[in-house]
Amino acid sequence: MHSATIRKLLLATTLGTLGLAACSTEAASDDTGDGESEVNSFKPGCEAKTLAPYALGGTIITPTGAKQGYVVVQGEKIGSIVTDKKQIPADVKVVETGGIISPGMVDLHNHVAYNFLPLWNSGKRFQNRYQWARIDEYDTVVKTPYNAVKNAKHQCDGVKYGELRAIVGGTTTIQGSVDLACTRSWTRNVEFVNFCEDHIRQDVLPINGISADDAKELNAQFDSGATKAFFVHLAEGIDDLSRNEFEQLRGLDLLKPQVVGIHSTALNDVQLQEMGHIGMKIVWSPLSNLILYGKTTNIPVALKAGVKVALAPDWTPSGDANVLGELKVADRVNKERFGGLLTDQQLFEMATKNPSEIAGLDDKIGTIATGKYADLLVIKGDVKNPYRAIIDAKPQDVLLSTVGGDVFYGDPTIVKGTGSAREFETVDACGTPRLLGVKEADTRIPEGTKALADIVGTMKNDGAKDIVPLFDCSRDQFEFAFK
Repeated sequence: MHSATIRKLLLATTLGTLGLAACSTEAASDDTGDGESEVNSFKPGCEAKTLAPYALGGTIITPTGAKQGYVVVQGEKIGSIVTDKKQIPADVKVVETGGIISPGMVDLHNHVAYNFLPLWNSGKRFQNRYQWARIDEYDTVVKTPYNAVKNAKHQCDGVKYGELRAIVGGTTTIQGSVDLACTRSWTRNVEFVNFCEDHIRQDVLPINGISADDAKELNAQFDSGATKAFFVHLAEGIDDLSRNEFEQLRGLDLLKPQVVGIHSTALNDVQLQEMGHIGMKIVWSPLSNLILYGKTTNIPVALKAGVKVALAPDWTPSGDANVLGELKVADRVNKERFGGLLTDQQLFEMATKNPSEIAGLDDKIGTIATGKYADLLVIKGDVKNPYRAIIDAKPQDVLLSTVGGDVFYGDPTIVKGTGSAREFETVDACGTPRLLGVKEADTRIPEGTKALADIVGTMKNDGAKDIVPLFDCSRDQFEFAFK
């Protein structure tokens, strides 16, 4: 949506066993020269963390269904999944969560640096994404406060706040963070080095900005396996201008299995069927689609065609707080517009398993299995209906969020029970106390030691007076999207 260049994205060089150099993100060209924008050497997933082992007891959602048991976390990974407490090693702390243990949510479309901004209701509907970005009100409500923070060289505060809003909803991996040195510490960031590899590319500019040379280089990366997924805003809108972007991709020879269409709202049945035949994927953001265009992607046709779909909230100016919130929108759209076609499990997998597969990270995250990284979410709810419980979960129902076994958020008793050495502060999750690991002790993370109040205060002093709360405790503000 904003300034970036695909040419920067494609000028990656091989770094031995580290794969390709991290690509630029949506605001990378804006940030050059900020002082914040120089990327440091810290690469999560390349350096093993030393963490105390612990086991979480509850109802575990595994690839074969839900079962009672314990997830044993050893270091950054799931060491084992056992059904009997006696099978847990004696030196491992055991925490009975009483909840539903789920893989962490994977968000494949966001603009994280904007996620301190509140929801924007323009009172209008648009035909395509180029229209709303050009009106004066968008500049006033969105760009002006965003630029105030960025120009004050405090964009790390915006990124950190956006990632914390994701973490408290159980999102452990996110797409769309700005490539700053501080963007290496809370959620995993899809575009950058993860697990000592970098196989993701993205472009947020119009497709007509992709040159023939760019497309040729992308196809070479697809063929070599250097790029497993290329995320591109595709047909975001409801008009012929938006729809024609699919044909622009065809002209560039970029109708390929590695191409992931963000939104794809305007695509017709024939185009969706072709996507399925090719093996292309879609990232679906229903709330943002409804708010801006009054319609959303034809997911039933896409699924029938075999298109793999992931669910993501887009950003706070026109989307939900996090994937857990967006699940509720998808569920309502399914009931009111899709005739209840999607099952609870399908919706759940659009937030976990599907996006991990789309990003080529399914051997590491997205499901709970021995040997995978312990990116986990624990929810309080009806253990007999775990998928429904997660869809319906309110902010105060989130009991724990971990990334690579590292505890970042949760119920005080559960957090303390894991033996986490992280420093936490108490936050109010809609009337329920929770612990949040706001501060980052690693000295390589710029401004990592800032407390939550300091982050908010800094952005307000910069001129962003209206900061969205960390938690959405009411969903009434989203009702206009369904009218």
